[in-house]
Amino acid sequence: MTPATLAEDVPAPAPDLVTCRLPLRLVTLDALHHGAGVSGNTTLVRRQTVLTADGTLADVPFVSGNSVRHHLRAALAEHACRLLEVPEHGLPKRVVDLLWSGGALTSTGNQVDLESQRQMDLLAPMVSLLGYSAKSDIVAGPLRVDNVHVVCMQNAWRLPADLAADPHAAVWEGQARGEEFGTRHDAAGSGAARWISLDDAAALVDKTTQMIYDMQVVRPGVRMWSTLYLDNASRAHADALAVAVDEAWPETDDYRLARLGGKTAQGFGRCRLEVDLSPLGDPAAARRRHEDLLTGHRDAVLALLADTVG
Repeated sequence: MTPATLAEDVPAPAPDLVTCRLPLRLVTLDALHHGAGVSGNTTLVRRQTVLTADGTLADVPFVSGNSVRHHLRAALAEHACRLLEVPEHGLPKRVVDLLWSGGALTSTGNQVDLESQRQMDLLAPMVSLLGYSAKSDIVAGPLRVDNVHVVCMQNAWRLPADLAADPHAAVWEGQARGEEFGTRHDAAGSGAARWISLDDAAALVDKTTQMIYDMQVVRPGVRMWSTLYLDNASRAHADALAVAVDEAWPETDDYRLARLGGKTAQGFGRCRLEVDLSPLGDPAAARRRHEDLLTGHRDAVLALLADTVG
C-alpha cells in the first residue's frame, strides 16, 4: 500500500471547533439608555415594534446586539494593546479602526485574500472573532449576538423557557420605561469663573450656556435577556470570547458587572449579568492561551494588523 493510498484511507484529525450558545441574563442596576434620536429636548430610547400574542402592536425598549458587540470588541482591543505593549500614539489610524470598529473597505476589487484571513484567524482572533473589513474584503466572524430584550408581557411570546414563569413576564412594558434628566452647568456661575478672561466675562453678561436635558431610559430593576452564539469557531476564537466577556463584564463578589447602552461614563447602563462560560472550556486556561498567543508573537501580530489594512 503506497503512502498516497494510506493518506486517502486514513481520515484527517477533526479540527478543534467550538459551536455553543451562551445565554445572558441581566438585571438593570441603574437606568439604561440606548439612543434612538431626539424629540424636542428628550433623547428617545430605542424601541422595537412587535406584534403581540393578542394581535396588537407594541413598541418595546431593547438594546441592539450590535451595541453588545461593540462592548466586546472594545474590551478585546484594549486588552490586546496592553498585552502587545503598544505605546501611546503607536498605531496607525486604520489599525485602530480595525481593532475598535472592525475596519473599513479601502480599495475596490473582488479578489479575496484567503491567506490573510487564515493568518488573522491564527494570530489575531480578537479581530476575526467579530469579523472585519479591510482593503476590498468583508470577513464574517463566528460570533453572533442577539438583541437584548426586556422581560415583559409584550415579549412573553418569545421568552426563553427559564424566564417564562418569571413574575416580570406579566409586567406591562410601559412599566420598564422611565425618564432621567441632568443639567449642564454654566462655568460662569461656578468657582471656575475666576479663570475666565475679563473680555470674555464682559461678553457673557445676560448670557448662559446652562441647559437641562432629559432622556428616556429602561428603569433600574428591569430583567433582560440575550444570547451569544459561536458557530464552528476555532479554539483561538473561543478563547478570545472568554477573554472578551471577562474584560468587558468583570466579575464582582456575587455577579458580573456589565455596562450596556450609552452614557455609561455618566453612570447609566450598569447591569447585573449572569453567564456560564463553561461551554468555552476553562476560562483561566482560555485566557492563558490567548495571552500567550499575543505576547509570544507580538511583532508578527502587529505586522499582520498593519499589513491587513494596507
